[in-house]
Amino acid sequence: MDGSGLTQQPKKQKLNEERDVVDRNIKCLHNLPEEILRYILSLLPTKDAIRTSVLCKRWEYLWTSIPNLDFKGSELAKRKHFMNFVERVLLLRDSSDIKKFTLYCDVLRDASHVSAWISAAVRRNVQQLYIRLCNFREPFSLPHSLFTCMTLTELELEMPCILKLPPTICFTNLKTLNFRYVTFSNEYLTQKLFSGLPVLEELELEYCKWVNIKVVIISAPKLLYIDITEDTENQNDEKGCQVMISGVSLNVFYYIGEFYNEYRVYNSSSLVDASIFVDWSLQRQRQVAHRMYVLLTGFCRVKKLLLTNSALEALTYAEVVELLPHLPIFKNLEYLGFDESLVNLDNVALLKILQKSPCLKKMEFYGVINLSSDDERNDRILDPVPPCFLSQLNCIKVYNYTGDKEELSAVKILLKNAVVLDKMVITCSHHFAKDLENLKKVHEQLLKLPRGSKHCELVFD
Repeated sequence: MDGSGLTQQPKKQKLNEERDVVDRNIKCLHNLPEEILRYILSLLPTKDAIRTSVLCKRWEYLWTSIPNLDFKGSELAKRKHFMNFVERVLLLRDSSDIKKFTLYCDVLRDASHVSAWISAAVRRNVQQLYIRLCNFREPFSLPHSLFTCMTLTELELEMPCILKLPPTICFTNLKTLNFRYVTFSNEYLTQKLFSGLPVLEELELEYCKWVNIKVVIISAPKLLYIDITEDTENQNDEKGCQVMISGVSLNVFYYIGEFYNEYRVYNSSSLVDASIFVDWSLQRQRQVAHRMYVLLTGFCRVKKLLLTNSALEALTYAEVVELLPHLPIFKNLEYLGFDESLVNLDNVALLKILQKSPCLKKMEFYGVINLSSDDERNDRILDPVPPCFLSQLNCIKVYNYTGDKEELSAVKILLKNAVVLDKMVITCSHHFAKDLENLKKVHEQLLKLPRGSKHCELVFD
């Protein structure tokens, strides 16, 4: 008997068994309720979901009722195909609702088509709408029906052009709103927009511009989170726009920018977490300083505050230094952190914030901690000692430590004056940590420093 035949038979048997398993799986899949099948299809990209129509008769029209539609077309060479594809999908779709609609594309000279696609999603009671448009070759307006869509809960809109707003605006169920690269130009209608958000919980304004707008009030009674990233160029006039934020329910405030506009937070008794990442040029120091001060005064109830050294430096501007004694008491502040930039411990603004934070429990320096000068008076920079150093501050973390003289002096001051400190954690910079000999020397230096707290543990991480 031919030996090759014997080896072929088990292989054939195994292949048949595998086919049987596949057939059984396909049969099980086909027997699933249509609702589950539609859910499975909704997890696929729209193009792939439509391709399943060739599998069998039952699947032929399933795609016409999938809840999620995803259209992304950026290749100019395939422009006609993309346009036809979107038109065909929306035309052949049944009357069922759309849950999530995503559209990323160039507008070019097809503004009416793009607007019509968004209208189609609104008519189908869309809940989540993600629009990213660019490359406009003609005027573009979003459909007016979008601004009164009662089913919409999430809206993300990115389009580097003027947002043309209709006279009637009310998002009755919108909870998450993200504007990116949008230009607001009509003060009255922009105010109507930010006053017509009764259940909004999250708002992001990224690289948006306020043109010919002097004041806008963001009044959303259920707003929990706001994230503002400013455009890097002056976008209005020298005074910019005054953005007033009612923080009745606000928990988190995040800002990054150069204060081309003024931001005020009021009624912020629920604010828990605030971060201010600011940069500025010498030409605008006075303006940035005042706006930094104004913003900070709205955070009197905050529990966690994260700042950049630039924010502290801005507050040292001569005219604003005179205002620092009038900063509010940060009576709930328990955490104070600084980003990866160099922070001078003897910065007058930092010292004043420490004096005004009686309940501060933890400080973190993610960048280099330093002293602005090597002066004999440095030992007295915490005189008088901030109240939190005497009763509350129990943890200090210093990252990127390199062991230079100014850093050592700063750490010495902190250790000496924090009399209830439980732990100070020192993490050396990645580069420095490789030098084992110097690392050991630095550890020995730190361990010899006097500690105001008898039970303070010095941890090298």
